[in-house]
Amino acid sequence: MREGMWSIALTLLLLAGSVLAASGLEVPRELAGLPLAHSQQGAEARGEIERLHGKSIPMKDGYVAHYGTQPPTAMLYVSQAREEKVARQQVEQMTARIQGSNGSFTHLRESTRFGMTVYSTLGQGQVHYYFRRGATVVWVAADPIIAQQALADAVNKVP
Repeated sequence: MREGMWSIALTLLLLAGSVLAASGLEVPRELAGLPLAHSQQGAEARGEIERLHGKSIPMKDGYVAHYGTQPPTAMLYVSQAREEKVARQQVEQMTARIQGSNGSFTHLRESTRFGMTVYSTLGQGQVHYYFRRGATVVWVAADPIIAQQALADAVNKVP
């Protein structure tokens, strides 16, 4: 009977682990030395990301995280698509919209950092970086004094 209980316990542990892995994205507790002030996940995060884009975004998971409660501050917007191709298209569309607009983002630049393509732009008093790693798209918004560290932390802390 003990073997049967161990077998059930092992099966439950494996199932729990696969559920945790499937939900995937973990919000970093700090970014650029700033503590996590608050975050949104699931439907709340999807709503916020879609509000910023002004349209529906196909994503299976994501979060919005705010760091620091007074300047300097930083934010992470992370969305995970079902396929890498969709994430690539999202980055291409964001880049095209920024290039084609006289809106709130200026000085768009593309560079290779951390072994991948990273875009940077200025707007709303902050430095913004965005990049794609596999099916995950990351947007970092940070006050200039901590922007480089916020980017480095995002690259290291978001899978």
